[in-house]
Amino acid sequence: MTEQAVQAAADQANREGTLHPSQRRMVLDGNFWTLVVVLLVLIALAVLTPIKIGMSPSEIRTSNDLAAFLHEPLTSYWSQNAPLFVMSLVWLVLAVYPGRAIRRRLADWREGKVTVVPGLTHDFGHVQHRPSGVLPPMYLYEITERIPFTYLVVNGKRYRLDPDLKSRVLGGRTNGAVFAPRSKLLVNVVAA
Repeated sequence: MTEQAVQAAADQANREGTLHPSQRRMVLDGNFWTLVVVLLVLIALAVLTPIKIGMSPSEIRTSNDLAAFLHEPLTSYWSQNAPLFVMSLVWLVLAVYPGRAIRRRLADWREGKVTVVPGLTHDFGHVQHRPSGVLPPMYLYEITERIPFTYLVVNGKRYRLDPDLKSRVLGGRTNGAVFAPRSKLLVNVVAA
């Protein structure tokens, strides 16, 4: 199939409320795999911190034997390793954010549903600063941050458009922004 035929099929599928198979890679993109790696690293840190850094029971026993010989107070396994268990707990708490993002993206990928938000798209053109004041619910603007970027703002949330989507969004007409419902990823823009 040609690229235009695939895009036309994707547009039709999006209008019907489903995610086209060619768009599934947009949900499980590089950011998804980065989140997976971050989650695995955080879990590994949580598990390995007390194991690799902490004192083992045999080391505690040796330390207590030495302390008893020197007439000093004895220490327990938990008192020696408590800061490491707290650190492990912090790693696990930090792992919640990527875990939730991964779960949302996997749910969107598995369900294959999309949400279409229609609206008249106002085009501000090239601007020096982000538009402010009373703004329409859906608008488009281009700003130069070393290189020019085009943004589509839908209900206050800003999405940077790649060149393919940029060519599909026309100001002054009603467009439908197509989102993955849980992860709120912009997957397409269709003429409504």
